Amino acid sequence: MGCLANVNLFLRVLSFVCLATCVTILTTSSSDMSVASVFHGDVEVKYRSTDFYAYRYMLACSSAGFVYSLLQTAIAIIQFKTGDCISDKLSHFDVYADKIMSMIVGTGAAAGFGLTVDLNRLPNRAMVTVDFLNKENAAASFCIVGFACNMISSFISLKIFKDEYLYDC
Repeated sequence: MGCLANVNLFLRVLSFVCLATCVTILTTSSSDMSVASVFHGDVEVKYRSTDFYAYRYMLACSSAGFVYSLLQTAIAIIQFKTGDCISDKLSHFDVYADKIMSMIVGTGAAAGFGLTVDLNRLPNRAMVTVDFLNKENAAASFCIVGFACNMISSFISLKIFKDEYLYDC
């Protein structure tokens, strides 16, 4: 189990870092745009990623994944130091919650990529700036890497679970 625990710990930390980066980008990205108005002339409009529902959903999913990844990273560190699983019930939680959380993070990344593609197709990019879209695309990319790390780690956790508990009976 030593090598699998090492790889599992590495993937947990990588997922944690990617999701933390995604949350940071989503919470700090904003853009200013000058809009011509018939009655008021040029109006300065400021918008954030939270002004779009799909980006809000991606923020919620990546935040949930970030918190879960923090918890799982702590568990993986303990597992790495002690060399065995913490408890039988925690192993069941580890196996099933990994799959659910990785799918939630994956749907958040898909929502972010989908909205970015849709906003890129607008004529003359009437609503958003290219810089803003690039930031959101980077956030979705970090989110999808976090999803991939979570998914691979869930398969490793399943392998550790099968080796430790199912074949000992």
